[in-house]
Amino acid sequence: MYKKGLNREAIVDAAAALAEQNGMENITLRELAEALGVKTASLYNHLQGLPELNARLAERALDRLTETLSRALEGRTGAEALRALALAYRAFAHSQPQLYRAMLALPRFADNRLAELKNSFMQLFRAVLAPYGLPDSEQVHLSRAIRSALHGYVSLEAAGFFRSPAAAADDSFDRMVERLCREIEGMGAAAHG
Repeated sequence: MYKKGLNREAIVDAAAALAEQNGMENITLRELAEALGVKTASLYNHLQGLPELNARLAERALDRLTETLSRALEGRTGAEALRALALAYRAFAHSQPQLYRAMLALPRFADNRLAELKNSFMQLFRAVLAPYGLPDSEQVHLSRAIRSALHGYVSLEAAGFFRSPAAAADDSFDRMVERLCREIEGMGAAAHG
């Protein structure tokens, strides 16, 4: 029971747990209030409703993913950094699939905190690409390609694809990441050659 000390943080924590248990699309304020041991009306003292709860869940997801990727990148550069980032990204999507889904709603929300988080998230990809000395516009294109590849893979995997006994999903993921590494290394070499 959360009656005492109910705050936005506790509400978002409970909502994240409910999402992982029941699915993002199944969260209702009534069920959330029941899980917290409060009346639904009490939630409105901390949130403006379900849209704001969804924004806070997206914020929580992006914050956790950014933290996870930051830790993975510590002390790494170049291809090693890209491999670490890719593995951490996939592990996050596997371990918190509903929060990962919540993060995909970010473009619908516009507030300063989310804008800051999105920028911090994007800077991680730019940091991986910085040592290659590519122009800024190319870094933007490449960071989009990396994110698209990672998101596409984990999304298809979550949907049940890649279960063929002929090739392990881990091997396919590793090969995809290695191709990205080779492509980016080649572009970096061409930029300096």
